[in-house]
Amino acid sequence: MITLLVKAEIGSDAVEAQYYANLTGEPYLYFELKHVAKLTLAGLSPVEIRAKIKDENLFQSATNKSINKLLSATLKRVAILDEVMLNILVNGSLHTSKLIALIAIMKTNRLFWEFIEEVYLEKVQLGEQELEPKDFRIFFNNKAEQSPKVASWQEYTLKKLSAVYSRILFEAGLINNTHQKTLTPPTIEEELLNHLRKLGDHRLIRAITGGRM
Repeated sequence: MITLLVKAEIGSDAVEAQYYANLTGEPYLYFELKHVAKLTLAGLSPVEIRAKIKDENLFQSATNKSINKLLSATLKRVAILDEVMLNILVNGSLHTSKLIALIAIMKTNRLFWEFIEEVYLEKVQLGEQELEPKDFRIFFNNKAEQSPKVASWQEYTLKKLSAVYSRILFEAGLINNTHQKTLTPPTIEEELLNHLRKLGDHRLIRAITGGRM
C-alpha cells in the first residue's frame, strides 16, 4: 500500500492559504515531479526518495542546494495527489500527465490558483484570445491591494512570476507559446475528468478548461 506524504484533500479548499512567490525558483518541474511520483508509487518514504534522488542524481542538478530546493517543491506537490492521480501522472498520456502537474501547482500555490481563476478563466469566458502583459500587471496590482505581503515584493519578483506563470501555462498546454500567449484551454480526458468530478473538484475543472467542461 502506498503511504502518501501528508494527508490532504484534493478539493479546492485544500489550496495553500498564504501568498508566496516561491514559483520564481520552483517552476513547472514536470521531469522532477514524475521521478518523485514514480518513487512514491513504489512505496518509498520521503527520506528514501531524497536519498535515492541525491545518490543517483536523478534530477541531474549541479548542486545539493538546488536538488534540495527542487525536492522540497516536488515532494510537496506529490503529497496532494492521491494514488489515482499519481498513476495518471506517471502512466497516463502526456497531455493528461502534464495537466496533473498543473493541478499539483495550483493545489500548492494559492496565488497561481487565483491567477488561473481570475485571469485565465475570465478571459476565456469573455472570448478573448491572448494573455497580455497588462493582465499580469492588473492581477498583481489587485493582489498588492489585498495583501501587504504581495505589496512588499519588488518589481523584479513580479516580472519573474509573470514569466514563470507564462511558462507553466505553456508547458501544461493552456497557451500556445510564451510570447504571443494565445489561449488554448484544454480538454480533460475521461479518466481524470471522472476522478475530479468524483472528488467534487468542479471548481478546478472549470478553471483549467476555461469553463468549457
